[in-house]
Amino acid sequence: MIINYLIKEKIKLRDYLESFYLSKSKIYKLFFEKKIYLNDELARESDLLNPGDIISISYDEEVDYRESNSIPEILYEDDYLLIVNKPSHILIHNEKDNTDSLSNMVAKYYKDNNISLNVRFAHRIDYDTTGVVIYCKDILTLSYFSHMIEEHKIRRTYFLLCENKLPNHKGSITLPIGSDRHNNNHYLVTKNGKYAKTNYELIREYDGFSSYKVNLETGRTHQIRVHFSHLKAPLLGDKLYGGKNVLDRCALHSWSVEFIHPVTKEKITVTAPIPSDLMDIIKDVN
Repeated sequence: MIINYLIKEKIKLRDYLESFYLSKSKIYKLFFEKKIYLNDELARESDLLNPGDIISISYDEEVDYRESNSIPEILYEDDYLLIVNKPSHILIHNEKDNTDSLSNMVAKYYKDNNISLNVRFAHRIDYDTTGVVIYCKDILTLSYFSHMIEEHKIRRTYFLLCENKLPNHKGSITLPIGSDRHNNNHYLVTKNGKYAKTNYELIREYDGFSSYKVNLETGRTHQIRVHFSHLKAPLLGDKLYGGKNVLDRCALHSWSVEFIHPVTKEKITVTAPIPSDLMDIIKDVN
């Protein structure tokens, strides 16, 4: 499968590839295997690109996940990205062949639409968290998003329902998080933990619980859940961190992502609607 990249500025080919944070070894491999073309001619590292030029990269791939029986809800798609709405109670990927995953669902979508590419997820969210997940169709886009996510340069917004409310309507929680040595897969605020910062804004206060919009400036495991639980506002349904058992999962939703597109340079915002199980809790008190 061929993926084309429209050049927007005057730039050296190698510099263009490096702008995606692609490693030197992967750049070398593209040229060594003669996978990269400039305006339908085999490209050279020394080539100078001009606005309007087309870089083409050949991906001789087959879908590398077993097909699911269903496809995901598509929130956004172009030649480089597939952004989907993850349901609850499903993993991003699973190495066991007999267990379904979101990546298996993406594989089904790719095969149904004759997309001969590997399934590449740019990040993960927890098993019972719903919402936006980014898949990248090519190695350049994956490299770009991996770097931007690691550097927290992609704005990821979460929606949640928690018990009680935080002291302020808007602010930041800056508390270090570390693993709980007495409890596997459990984390807590500890002075010896890693720096963690969570920005929050109250959406609405209800009788006994509240809804919040949250952005992360760091990406510690269970960060939102740990921070809110530590401040006596555990997420609804979050049994691991003391939340009330009012639904069969933690009330956390990956609401939206905002980023600069690596190829088109446009600002893109993708939003996943708040799922029905969380909306039902809100409606029950209105």
